[in-house]
Amino acid sequence: MSTIERKLYTADFDIGGTFTDGFFTDGTLAHRAKVFTTPHDLTEGFLGCLQLGAEAFGESLNGFLGFTHVVRLSTTLGTNTLLQRRGPKVGLIVTAGSEANLYAPDGNPGAFESILDPRFVRGLNEAVDETGKESVFPPSSEVLTAVRELLEMGARIIAVSLRNSWRNPIHEKRVREIVLERYPVHYMRSVPLQLAHEITSSDDDHSRTNTVVLNAYLHRDLSRGLYKADDLARQNGMRHPLLVVNAAGGSARVAKTVAVQTMSSGPAVAVRGAAIIAKQLKLDHVVCADMGGTSLDVAVIDGAEPSLVEMPEIHGMKIAVPVISTESIGAGGGSIARVVDGKLRVGPDSAGSVPGPACYGKGGQNPTVTDANLVLGLIEPANFLGGRMRLDLDRAREVLAKRIGAPLGVDVESAAAMIRACVNTTMADEIRKRIDLSATSPSQYAFFAFGGGGMLHACDIAEEAGITKVVGFPFGSVFSAFGSSTVDVWHRYPRSLALQIDNPWSESVLINTVEGLLTQGRLDMKGEGFEEPELSESFQLVVETADGREDFVFKSIHDVPGIYDAVRTSHPGSELREVVFDIRAEMPTWLPAPGYAGPGEMPGSTVRKVRWSKDGPAVATPVFKLENLGKGSSMSGPALIETKDTVFAVKSGWSSRIDQFGNIVMESNSSSGEGQLIDR
Repeated sequence: MSTIERKLYTADFDIGGTFTDGFFTDGTLAHRAKVFTTPHDLTEGFLGCLQLGAEAFGESLNGFLGFTHVVRLSTTLGTNTLLQRRGPKVGLIVTAGSEANLYAPDGNPGAFESILDPRFVRGLNEAVDETGKESVFPPSSEVLTAVRELLEMGARIIAVSLRNSWRNPIHEKRVREIVLERYPVHYMRSVPLQLAHEITSSDDDHSRTNTVVLNAYLHRDLSRGLYKADDLARQNGMRHPLLVVNAAGGSARVAKTVAVQTMSSGPAVAVRGAAIIAKQLKLDHVVCADMGGTSLDVAVIDGAEPSLVEMPEIHGMKIAVPVISTESIGAGGGSIARVVDGKLRVGPDSAGSVPGPACYGKGGQNPTVTDANLVLGLIEPANFLGGRMRLDLDRAREVLAKRIGAPLGVDVESAAAMIRACVNTTMADEIRKRIDLSATSPSQYAFFAFGGGGMLHACDIAEEAGITKVVGFPFGSVFSAFGSSTVDVWHRYPRSLALQIDNPWSESVLINTVEGLLTQGRLDMKGEGFEEPELSESFQLVVETADGREDFVFKSIHDVPGIYDAVRTSHPGSELREVVFDIRAEMPTWLPAPGYAGPGEMPGSTVRKVRWSKDGPAVATPVFKLENLGKGSSMSGPALIETKDTVFAVKSGWSSRIDQFGNIVMESNSSSGEGQLIDR
């Protein structure tokens, strides 16, 4: 391929608990890849997935990365650090008097004990009042004593969250100055510090404290892993910075990434991708579920955009960072099944990728959902990961018989069917709960099922949840990586103001603040390879009026005088609380192109025995390869449609067709044909 003929590639990755997924496109063609996540070093799976993407385009790794314009990564590294409690010991400095309650209004600091030992909290005699005025200056001796005590106890990073620092962060900044004077950064004993006002501008002291503590806990592992991934990609030819996806639907280079903002970023951007496809398909109500190896992530989309939660709860802690709304439960292909007090329970714990399900042959001793689907005939042992790994059916049967069949007094196939039915009900219950929060009937929703296991369970889940239409995607097994490919490079800069509109100097302070944000944002974007003509900019001014909060949106610094006069005229006596600057470089998004969806040539199929339910026998089921089905092909269940990395299970009573975009659309009906293709 000559240089002139080359197109620029994009490469997007989602590192999950079991698999690392990749989605690659040159703007016209798209390829996907799936490899096992490598828990000991997540960058090994990342590099292996990247290699497969290069090979799909006939490139060497160096050649591929040399012509790759954007590399984006979403990761569960932060989530894993939190779940496994492997973060460093965190010390915390707060305003004296708040050591026990950490500013919680009810006096209960919440779930902090899981990541912050209460003994590692120190109070500082200082005060900034509600207007931002200093009343008690922090003594240097107190600061150094607190830091020394925390270090001697074993703290490896210190978070600082002082009351009202969102109004005026001068005391948090002073703490850093004092610490750096005693512990300069070039010393091996230098002290990593995290200041709350730099992580979030929330005006709630408690949630701001939660956020900085969690960020401090995640920062070390995340920064090491992400910088290593960035270094590896650069060593292999990448010319642009690695971009890290955040849970609000944006991305930024590693140096500008805040650890806490990456929590659940993969599921979040999958929802963004689902919203874009829903718009393409003209669907107003969609419930989407991402079933991977470790968990099921559920979201509801009503309208054009996924909803943002401004203050989500993570492991019992209110966190002051916006995220796309999703709900996660422990129900994935690797979810472990066991008998407890004579009853079957599936999840929430997972076998992960190591040792993985018993059928992986890596030493797994517990039966999982994947083992059950294999025993039922829904998965072909030789087709797993496109044939790169053969599943051990005998091992799956052995573990199922011992751990589930014997305690419950049933044969191995019945045990497998019970596991499948149990996890289907768990997932359907979660989807029903999410839909019940809206005013729309389940029958009005389309169900987008993705992840490696999503379409294997979709018809059963939809049926139990009262949904009659399911949509799957050829790239559905790597849907979070696809969602990452829809993300812009986006920075948000919130700044607290606390300015009275009637003060004569407030306007000049506002202008100077906006000017500073504009300079910082453009400089950061330049560092990521984007110049001013490529950028989209907007500001939001938050005003506290007598009637409550009101937001004013403007596009340019030149709009500030007009906005200021409008606020002063319409809301005298109000307060300018915050200005938020958004700057983004919009990235082109690949979407499947429409094509002819008329009746196609009928492909051949194989047949295998599949047990579809707890009560019914195994039935001969036709198995089709998706690549052999043209747009417009239709069939009635039961039938299986296989790809290299997932299976679309069309149960009896449902029909399936390939639409003009290549999506697999399944609809509930009253017919029960035996997997025959229908010409339309």
